[in-house]
Amino acid sequence: MSVPRMLKQNLLDGGRCGILFSGGHDSEVLLRSAVSVLGASNVLPFTADTELLAAFYRKHIRSVDEELFIETVFVPVDLMSCREFTQNTDMRCYTCKKELYTRLKAEAVARGCDTVIDGTNTDDLSEHRPGLAAAAEMGIVHPFLEACMGKDDIAELGALLGAGECPSDSCLATRIPRGTMITSGLLSLIESMEAPLRPSVKGRFRVTAGIGRLHIYYSAIDEKQVKNSLGQMRLIAERSGQQIELHLLES
Repeated sequence: MSVPRMLKQNLLDGGRCGILFSGGHDSEVLLRSAVSVLGASNVLPFTADTELLAAFYRKHIRSVDEELFIETVFVPVDLMSCREFTQNTDMRCYTCKKELYTRLKAEAVARGCDTVIDGTNTDDLSEHRPGLAAAAEMGIVHPFLEACMGKDDIAELGALLGAGECPSDSCLATRIPRGTMITSGLLSLIESMEAPLRPSVKGRFRVTAGIGRLHIYYSAIDEKQVKNSLGQMRLIAERSGQQIELHLLES
C-alpha cells in the first residue's frame, strides 16, 4: 500500500526525520508511514521518558520497535521538578510540551535528524491544545496536518500499514483537575487504576481524580469488563484513601 501522495512528499521533503512517538495510534501511523517512505535508516523515533508515560504505552512502543526493526530513543525529562507544570495551571500543557519539545529536538538534532515531526492532524485543531503553540515555537513539523489528514484518514492508513488498535490518548496529567497539584503519587495511582483494563477496552475509557474519589468513565461496549474489574480497582483506590464513582459515557 502506498502512502498518500501529499503525505509522502512531505516526508521526502523533510529528509532524515526524528519522530515524536508517544505510543498512541496517530504517532504510530506516522512512524510506519515514514519507515515506508524513507526507510528505517532515515527514521529515528523519540519518546519522552517521564512519569506521564504509562507502562502500557512503553510496552507498545517496544513491540513496534521490534516489528519495524528500529529502536526508539527514550529521552529522560524531569517534569516533576518544573513548578509551572506541577502547579497545574492553565499553562500546564504549554509548559509541559515546551519542555518536552526542547529536550527531544535537541536530542534529534544531535543524532543527525534534519526535521522533527509529530502526529498532529486536522482534528486536533478543533480542540483547545496550548501545546501547539509550543510546537510552533520549536519548529516541530506536522506532516498529517500539512497533508490535510484527520483521524479517519489516519485510521484508514493505519489499517493498511499494519498499525494495531492502540489508541491515541491524552497524557495522565489531564486526569487531574486544574488547580490540583500534580504529584508522582497521584499519577501512579491513576495509572494503576487504568492498567487492568487499558489493554482490552474498545471504547472511551479513563480515570480522573476528584476530591477524595476517583471517577471512572467508560463506554457501554466496555461495561462488562469495567464491572468485572471493579473489585480490583476499588481495592487499589481504598489503599490510597479514595472512593470510586462510575460514569457511563453516552454513545
